[in-house]
Amino acid sequence: MRRRLLLAALAALATTARAATVAVDVGHFLDKPGATSAYGVPEFEYNHSLAAVIAARLAADGAAVRLIGHRGEMADLHARPREAEEGGADFLLSVHHDSVKAHLLEPWTWRGRELLHSEAASGFSLFVSRRNPQLAQSLACASAIGAALRAAGLRPTPHHGVSAEGVSRPWADEVNGVYYYDNLVVLKYSRLPGVLLEAGVIVNRDEERALATPARRALTADAVAAGLAACGVTSGGGSAKMQPN
Repeated sequence: MRRRLLLAALAALATTARAATVAVDVGHFLDKPGATSAYGVPEFEYNHSLAAVIAARLAADGAAVRLIGHRGEMADLHARPREAEEGGADFLLSVHHDSVKAHLLEPWTWRGRELLHSEAASGFSLFVSRRNPQLAQSLACASAIGAALRAAGLRPTPHHGVSAEGVSRPWADEVNGVYYYDNLVVLKYSRLPGVLLEAGVIVNRDEERALATPARRALTADAVAAGLAACGVTSGGGSAKMQPN
């Protein structure tokens, strides 16, 4: 009897000892770096900086972390979910920063540069794809991350209710800032549960200033870690482990 109990306990420990692996995808790449911020910074730079902080935070909690696209060379969007799967990831988080529709952008001059900005939107948003086979867990994790961001004092943005093409983009969880966006390549072609995070609106001058600070990045990373623990992807605690792509 004791032997059976011991074997059962050892089996349970072996099951729980494996750290979850989270693939953290740095949105965009150097040749097409995404939106340009109000102060003229390419979105990729913001994505790269925040992804590094999120990866370090998750690793400190004991998760294995696989960074994807952090060198800025990964132009093939289909390769991102494939690399996450081949790397043994359990979850895919794609890190981005937000803009607004072109007609909402206004010109301004900053340090002699003609740039664009908009104060029409601010706040975070999260996206899941109904074409992802792991939709239930994707949505649970997106909602948990959104709830953690809200608990930290941040607000979701409602400005994605209509896409740039004028198509209605439905809420998946309005309270926590989660939208359905079915055609996002990194989500719909992944067999892993996955979420795309827009951490804030970088064409908003005030919000960009906040998003550039270590404090805001740490707050966002803490919320991601809390959300992934709450939805069961990670358990927290343990030694750090990071894997470059």
